[in-house]
Amino acid sequence: MTATATSSAATAQQHLSSTSLVRRLGTTGRGMDLCIPRSSPPGLGSAAEMSEEDRLWPGRVRRTGREQLRTWGLDILCEPVELCLSELVTNAMRYGRGPVVGVRLYRTASFLFIEVTDGSPERPVLGVAGSDEESGRGLALVDAIAESWGVSEDGTCTWCRLSVPEEQP
Repeated sequence: MTATATSSAATAQQHLSSTSLVRRLGTTGRGMDLCIPRSSPPGLGSAAEMSEEDRLWPGRVRRTGREQLRTWGLDILCEPVELCLSELVTNAMRYGRGPVVGVRLYRTASFLFIEVTDGSPERPVLGVAGSDEESGRGLALVDAIAESWGVSEDGTCTWCRLSVPEEQP
C-alpha cells in the first residue's frame, strides 16, 4: 500500500469516527450504502479479540437493513436478509483488513443484493463446523439462505443475492 493510500484511509477513518458512528454514504429508492469504521485491529479472526464497539455492528446493520426493506415493502425478506447481513458483517469485522467495512444493500425488480467489503484480499471459505464448535457456520448459513453468493475477483467483497418475491395483486 502506498503512503498516499494509507494516509487517505487514515483520514477517512478519522473523518467517519468524528462525524458519526455510521455514515450513510448514499440512499436512493434502489439502495443503501453504509461505511462502518473499525475500532479493532484488522484481521483478528476471533470474536474474543474484537472491541465491544465492533461486536455491536452486526446488530446495528441488521436493524438498518430491516428499515430499508420496510421502505421497499419487502418485509417478507427481513429474516433472511438480516441473517445474511449479520453473518457477512461479522466475518468482515473479524477477518477484514481495511479501516472500514462497507455494506451495500440494493435491489432490482427481481433480486436483492448484499455486498460487504472488508479490505482483505483473502477469500472466505465455506467451512464445515463440528457440532461442538461455536463458530464457523456463517457462510454455510448464507449459502443455505441466499440464491447465490460469491467473492469479488480481488477478494475484498463478499456478496449474496436473494430473489425478490413477485408483487401480489
